[in-house]
Formats: sequence, structure tokens, C-alpha cells
Amino acid sequence: MLVELATGNKSENTRPKRASAQPAAAKAAPVPPRSTGSARERTLMVLGLPGTAERHTARVTELLESWAQEGRRWVGDPGTWRIVALPIASPHLSLLAAQQSQWALWIDDDLEAFRRGYRMLKQIAEQGGPRRLIAVHPPGVGRQGLLSNLQYVAKAYFDIELLVLAR
Repeated sequence: MLVELATGNKSENTRPKRASAQPAAAKAAPVPPRSTGSARERTLMVLGLPGTAERHTARVTELLESWAQEGRRWVGDPGTWRIVALPIASPHLSLLAAQQSQWALWIDDDLEAFRRGYRMLKQIAEQGGPRRLIAVHPPGVGRQGLLSNLQYVAKAYFDIELLVLAR
């Protein structure tokens, strides 16, 4: 169901009604894990990827693998993460923000990355998106400059906590 909401699949004509935060969270819980191992699958909702195809989400998986190799234990097994790309313009953003706890913002490393990042943060704030995101980016992007500037802008202008893990 998450993937259908994220990709905008119109197979369902009705939008889930939400009476309170408790029933919505209860409905989100029974999503069966895709992996067959004993490791618990975790979902990471990612905003800002250029598309929702597997080749786009693979970029985030590569970064998780890189962080795991650096010894960041919170990542655990990168294979247990279910990466779901969600367009920022999704009409389901505020609903999913209430249901999902782990969010990320993809930040490219090109010359327009700051401008694009600023616009995405503004849209997230305007549309009731998540208030806490982890910055995901191509490996090798350092904290200085782009990432620290976006982190500052997120907090100062949009009251969004953008967690930056780059060195």
C-alpha cells in the first residue's frame, strides 16, 4: 500500500479516512515484510529522488551500504531497509508523514542542488510533510557548504530538522 501511495497508483478510488492518529498508525503496522530472514525490515520514505523506479532508490541503498561499512551501527543490514521514493507533490504526503517515522531528503551534488533543496524543504513545510529528515546524498559529499547550509535553512526558515551524517 505504501508503494501504491508513493507512486500515485490510482488503483484505489478511496482515500483512507483518519479519525485519529491511533487508528491510522494501527492500519500502517500490518504491512508484511518482504524479506524472509529474521531481520526486521525498516521503511525509509525518501523525498527528492528524480523518480520512483528501483534505479533511483538503489542510490539510497548504496549510501546505506557505505554508512554501514563506515561502522554506523544504526544502519544495521542495509538489505533490511525498504526504500520508498515519494514525490514531494504527492497528495498523500501529510498522511504518510503522520504514519511513517523514518524520512529522508535526497540531495544531489550538482550546481543547482542548494536551490532545489531549498524548494523541496519549502514544499515539505507547506504541505504538512515530515518535520525530521535525514539528508541522503551521493557518497563523498562533505558536510561543509551544501549540506550544512541546507541544514541551517531547514531549521531557521521551515522548522525542519535535517540530520546530516556526512563527515
